[in-house]
Amino acid sequence: MSSYAIVVRAFDGEAPYLQSFIDHHRRLGVEAFYPVLAPGAAPLCRDIFAKNQIRFHESEGQRIGSVQDLIREDYVAAIDADEYLHPDLFRFLDEESVESLLMPWRLTASLDDDFFESAQKKFFVFPQVKSIVQTSALKRLRLHASNTSGSGRCLGIAQGQQFPVQHYYLRGLDDLLLKEGGVVRRTLAQSSGRKQVNLNADADSLDFPSRHARVAFLLNVLETRPEQLDPYSMTLDRSMLDYLRNSVDGDPDAAKQALRDSVARIQRVYRKRTIHREIRATQQLLASDPHKVSYQKRVLKLLRRDFEFRQSWLGLFENARDSLLMNRGRL
Repeated sequence: MSSYAIVVRAFDGEAPYLQSFIDHHRRLGVEAFYPVLAPGAAPLCRDIFAKNQIRFHESEGQRIGSVQDLIREDYVAAIDADEYLHPDLFRFLDEESVESLLMPWRLTASLDDDFFESAQKKFFVFPQVKSIVQTSALKRLRLHASNTSGSGRCLGIAQGQQFPVQHYYLRGLDDLLLKEGGVVRRTLAQSSGRKQVNLNADADSLDFPSRHARVAFLLNVLETRPEQLDPYSMTLDRSMLDYLRNSVDGDPDAAKQALRDSVARIQRVYRKRTIHREIRATQQLLASDPHKVSYQKRVLKLLRRDFEFRQSWLGLFENARDSLLMNRGRL
């Protein structure tokens, strides 16, 4: 039997969900966790790791490569605290003895604050890769596809599709509040989710954090998906969530409503035909065994394209038609 390790970055916005992450992977057989925290930051996460007898490591910018030389287990995966490895993954690696395996995301999200612990969810598989690699062949530990330099078998998404990394992309509106609402100081050197996006320089432009676009796109996709049983049992520390929510400057409910409105505005920019076309394109991508596809770049490209279309006369006609059909549906 091989031994397995996980490298994970964390900040205190993950604290209400962190024990669930640890419990899940310990049930799978993970022997060691290598949390990477910013120096002096994330006191809540530090307490959780300490209670679980997990030693954390500090690094400016939370560079996961800072722990690479510490790893002694046979295999290592670098994942985030909202990503969960598949229960059958380790058995496959024990039987096949591969050097590396690429796995796609299995995305799920909701603005419902009871979503994370609910048994039924909707899912969308996207070819943004995560990897698990043999430590003995590890050349460079990376957030998505780590580099190896051995002579063993390196398997792509074609094989990894049966072991998707389940990514709880948004665990309710509270999750977005913790990530984007300023409740806790972000500890990553640069958070791509908080970078502002400007679609156009004119007065009709939308300005928003890029994470809102990623969430809006995924929610629109998930509207077309059937509900399924979540194979994992999730738990949420609600007392810690309440503590963090109450730390927000001003009214947390008002802040959450502003976040909901921002996501909803972006959802209305995406065209239905774009969503359906992208679902088909994603299925074709998965079949082609891609090595690297950026969810963020792809989503923002589609958003810019649909925004430009909606400013054209054809887009204005489509907007009017959609509004008419919506009003008829309410009658």
